[in-house]
Amino acid sequence: MSDNLFSKSGYSEEDHYINKAESEKIQQIREKRDAQKKKLEAESHWMKCPKCGSEMKEIEIDKILIDKCTSCKGTYFDEGELELLISRKESSSFLDTIRGFWSK
Repeated sequence: MSDNLFSKSGYSEEDHYINKAESEKIQQIREKRDAQKKKLEAESHWMKCPKCGSEMKEIEIDKILIDKCTSCKGTYFDEGELELLISRKESSSFLDTIRGFWSK
């Protein structure tokens, strides 16, 4: 609101200042609450299987940590992990590596 509207409607400069300060505080409180909510939601999903919701554990393949569900045995790759495994020359073959991983 402009100062002119405040003065025409009977609000003083002090009222305008208080209104603005309260609006800023409310906005800060909302932003803090939203950030806390987002953090709690992320923590509740951390290392949970997207298929069945069970706990996941990290399994190492060629020095890369892969996520595997302890219940449904689903296998999940973070961004770039699959490409790293495919490009590795050290392993005898990519398919042998994957077969070994699934048997764990």
